[in-house]
Amino acid sequence: MNIHSIPAFNDCYIMQHEDIELFATTLADGFSQYNMFKYICYGTYNHDLMRLFWEVSLALLPDNAICIADSKDANSVLVYIPPKSKEPSLLDYMKAGGVKMLFKFGIRRIIRLTRFNIEIEQVAKRYRTANDGYLMAFATRLDKQGQHYGKPLITALLNHLDASGESCYLETLKAENVALYQHFSFQLKGQTDSQLGNLTLFAMHRSVNPIS
Repeated sequence: MNIHSIPAFNDCYIMQHEDIELFATTLADGFSQYNMFKYICYGTYNHDLMRLFWEVSLALLPDNAICIADSKDANSVLVYIPPKSKEPSLLDYMKAGGVKMLFKFGIRRIIRLTRFNIEIEQVAKRYRTANDGYLMAFATRLDKQGQHYGKPLITALLNHLDASGESCYLETLKAENVALYQHFSFQLKGQTDSQLGNLTLFAMHRSVNPIS
C-alpha cells in the first residue's frame, strides 16, 4: 500500500525512515502519563528507555502500515496497522534494535514489558477479529495536548477506513479516553483488569462505515 497515493492523508505528514527517532520521541512524551509505562520502568518513567521502545516498534512496522503526523514537527502521531499484515519475525526484531533494547532495558524491565504484551494479546484474542485493523498508537506531545493537533490525524484515518471498508480495533489504558474514541464511533467492547500495576485495559471497536 502506497500511503502517499491515498487522498485521505494528503494533509498529513507521512513518516519517512529518517523520522523514526522524532516520531518515537513524540510517542514517548505523549504516553509519559500512562501508569503502565511507569510500571515497566519500576515506578519512575524513563523517557529515554521508552523512546527506544517506540523506535524499535516503529522500525518493526509492516510496509503497509500507516504512520502519520500533523506536520514534520510531529506534534501528534498516529500509527495504524491494516488487517492481516505481516507479523515481524525474531530476525526483524533484532534488526530493528532488539539487542540494543534488551541491553538498555535489562532483563527485569523486558520481563515486565513481555508480560504486558501477553496481556494485550489475550485481550485482543477476545475482541479483535482477523478483519480488523489495529490502531496501535495515537499520542500528542504533552505541551501540545488540548490544541487539536491529533484530530486531523484520526479524522483522516477514519475517512480512509470508511472509504476502504475496514473495521478497526484498539486498546486504551485510560478510562477518560473511552469517551474520546466513542466520539469517533468506536464502541467499548469490554474491559479487563490487568494483573500488572492495578490497571484496566479497555477494548474498543469501530465497525465498517458506522452510523453515527
